[in-house]
Amino acid sequence: MVRYKYMPTGHYTRTEKHRAQLSEARKKSPLRPPSYLGKHHSEEVKKKIGIAQKGKTVSEETREKMSKKSKGRKMPPRTIEYRKQKSESQKGSNSNNWKGGITPLNKLIRHSLEYKLWRTAVFERDNYTCIWCGQKGGTLHADHIKQFAFYPELRFAIDNGRTLCVTCHRTTETFANHKKI
Repeated sequence: MVRYKYMPTGHYTRTEKHRAQLSEARKKSPLRPPSYLGKHHSEEVKKKIGIAQKGKTVSEETREKMSKKSKGRKMPPRTIEYRKQKSESQKGSNSNNWKGGITPLNKLIRHSLEYKLWRTAVFERDNYTCIWCGQKGGTLHADHIKQFAFYPELRFAIDNGRTLCVTCHRTTETFANHKKI
């Protein structure tokens, strides 16, 4: 009885007869009784499956099926008001990662919506171009002219920001906590 058809690439495929035999064997297996069929995976198993699937590519046929299924779905509007509402609804004790307010203030500010909007406004004002060397695009930083730590009232002032590329930002006097008072 031939169960596998040998392929010249070193891979094998199961024949239809073998697939049917495997299916019947799985249904009769004492390790997996029919009562377990159709049950959902636990969160731990889902994580393991996700790790195992990481980096694998999806065939074009599967991509087309997924595309057809997702067409027609309505996504919520991504306006600034919506983003603020969504952000507020998941802050503090409403968050599933809440650990009693242990996040440092600096991190809270730098990950806030207000800070993200400040960065975007600075980049748009400077046309996504480094103001010192003229590099357009790439990895850009929104740098505070007056230091973030020492001037809390100027943290979100657009005229206190400038767009710099990574190389130029590293040459500033205040880069990486080299504070000059």
